[in-house]
Amino acid sequence: MLSDALKQDIQRNYSLLLKGKQLQTRAGQKLMIADIARTLTSVECDEDGRRSAAEPAVCVVEAGTGTGKTLAYLVAAVPVAKALDKKLIISTATVALQEQVLNKDIPDLLLHSDLQFSYALAKGRGRYLCLAKLDNALRANSSSAAMRDLFKVELEDPDSLDRVLYERMLEALGNGDWQGDRDDWKQALDDEQWRPVAVEAGQCSGQRCAYFSNCCYFKSREGLLKADCIIANHDLVLSDLALGGGVILPDPADSIYIFDEAHQLPGKSLSHFSFQLRLGSTIKWLEQFATILGRLQQEVPQPNRFAGMLEEAATLALQLRTCIADQLPLLRPYADKAESGSADGATLQYVFMRGEVPQELRELFDTISVDCAALAARLAKVNDILKASLEDDNGEVERALAEQWFPLFGSAQLRVEAAAYCCLHLSRADDAGTVPQARWLTFREFGNEMEITTFTSPVLAAGSLQDHLWQSCFAAVLTSATLTTLGSFDFLRKRCGLPESSHYRSIQSPFSHQQAATLQLPRKGFDPSNSVAHTQAITEILPGLLANEKGALVLFSSRRQLNEVLQGVPPDFRVQIMGQDDYPKQELLRLHKAAIDGGGNSIIFGLASLAEGIDLPGEYCTHVVIAKIPFPVPNDPVDATLGEWVKGQGGNPFQEISVPEACLRLIQASGRLLRHENDTGTVTILDERLLTKSYGRAIIDSLPPYQRRVI
Repeated sequence: MLSDALKQDIQRNYSLLLKGKQLQTRAGQKLMIADIARTLTSVECDEDGRRSAAEPAVCVVEAGTGTGKTLAYLVAAVPVAKALDKKLIISTATVALQEQVLNKDIPDLLLHSDLQFSYALAKGRGRYLCLAKLDNALRANSSSAAMRDLFKVELEDPDSLDRVLYERMLEALGNGDWQGDRDDWKQALDDEQWRPVAVEAGQCSGQRCAYFSNCCYFKSREGLLKADCIIANHDLVLSDLALGGGVILPDPADSIYIFDEAHQLPGKSLSHFSFQLRLGSTIKWLEQFATILGRLQQEVPQPNRFAGMLEEAATLALQLRTCIADQLPLLRPYADKAESGSADGATLQYVFMRGEVPQELRELFDTISVDCAALAARLAKVNDILKASLEDDNGEVERALAEQWFPLFGSAQLRVEAAAYCCLHLSRADDAGTVPQARWLTFREFGNEMEITTFTSPVLAAGSLQDHLWQSCFAAVLTSATLTTLGSFDFLRKRCGLPESSHYRSIQSPFSHQQAATLQLPRKGFDPSNSVAHTQAITEILPGLLANEKGALVLFSSRRQLNEVLQGVPPDFRVQIMGQDDYPKQELLRLHKAAIDGGGNSIIFGLASLAEGIDLPGEYCTHVVIAKIPFPVPNDPVDATLGEWVKGQGGNPFQEISVPEACLRLIQASGRLLRHENDTGTVTILDERLLTKSYGRAIIDSLPPYQRRVI
């Protein structure tokens, strides 16, 4: 229950913040603060302060642009978290918002209020250098060579590792000029350069490591675990939850989560609880791994039990390699039935209807899964011996060798376990009446070889979030400018599996949309079902449509249409345009702003990733053009499987999935226009279906109340 003392504390600090920042009281912001504070303090707890209620307290707040939601949830949640002795974990979907919270919003709150709390930025292991792996990369011995050989199997360019770069890293660490954070290295690092020296789960021996006292990751984690408030991202939070929770971040039972940009949570969750297995590259990797195991045996004094275990692991690796290779002929015929699965048509895709894999293939995947499990179990025993040897100088393996070999075997174990999980999900049939898993194959030719990749994924995040988040966390807040679709939270509730007791609130933007912006819609001539004519119509209308705009954003649903329009517009208009593929995202935005600041005009051509999470206020964007209603890709395996299941339940997949999803995306895209209170401009959607189809009216009515015009 929200006590009077805590309520007064929140109110006082909110008043101080407004006064210090010279801001006016916003009714929506006050409402959001009150809802969050009341919900978070409604949790039933035992004597130790642990949640005793069956469900966590969950507050879902849709807060329109201009509400000031970040400061609202900070003002409400920080005092509550401290009063309840809980960690506050703020999770965002984009780097831009993460940096805003870290570098602006929290410092502002600390400066202009009486609140006192510590905070830290959380990053995954993979963003930090591993000193042991750096040492391995710079050594010239058979163990480090084995590591390099395994990495080469994964790299398209199998040249030797970049020793010059790693020597510079070692020098920078020694001079104190760098703390091992990938994001702080002065030059951009390719994955091929970074991965051989990065910390990864399964490769880290923790306190057993000889480099533990200087470990870049654990040094950063010391401050993290002491902080009252942790700024993370959805991927990191979900990674922690997938590991059981409390591995990377604090224990979920002792944590209050704030999911900002929560509309992305279901999609992010699906990717974290899905599996894939590249069969061709796995065959090569297993063969290479068996060879390496043979080489490593030579470094172990004979006879030796551990050497025998390495030999057994090599035998199992070759057995698994043969098993996969022998089964490939059963999968290749599905390439003839596959459809295009990529924009360039190079990848073919076969989706198993309703996720139902034929019995013959289920038996195939069951066989592979069993062999994967056998190899994973052997590697687990090898890793147990290596761990023991790291703690005991008289262990079965010399400590120096154990330090070098542990990352190799830890990585191999994780890879084989993931393969086992993928094949296990492919070999199982879904229980009757339950939402199925999506299961599919892709085929892509590399030279004279065809790579076959198997995939399995949940089609709804609800089950995963219920199992890993809602059952374990103390409380949570979900917020975004866009959480409702077609005027309801139902789409989000079903996708996230939100607890029945969740509290919902929709707060309208304080902006005067009708006075500030116009929504333009074409009556005819813009039918996306005729892609050639639609592209031509866009090409012809854009120069006149944007003739008087200083800054504009044009959003396409496909890269092909973007490029065709770009090539089709007149040269004098094209010089004003920067395409999304021309520059990295932040550089694209910087150049766009610089052009306008310099008195010129600038137009950005972008895809879905620019439809949210970018901020172009004032003259930087006075016109947003959306090429068409952003319906989900029709051949997406997850959506296709979900659609078939909905149809089988007597539902309408288009109305229940496609329209709400498109509505959500359209609201996000149109939201790029009005970023500040004084912004004005136009949103044009070049899709006549909004006026000609029955679902069009519902989508239009879900958009902010712009003034409307038919063109």
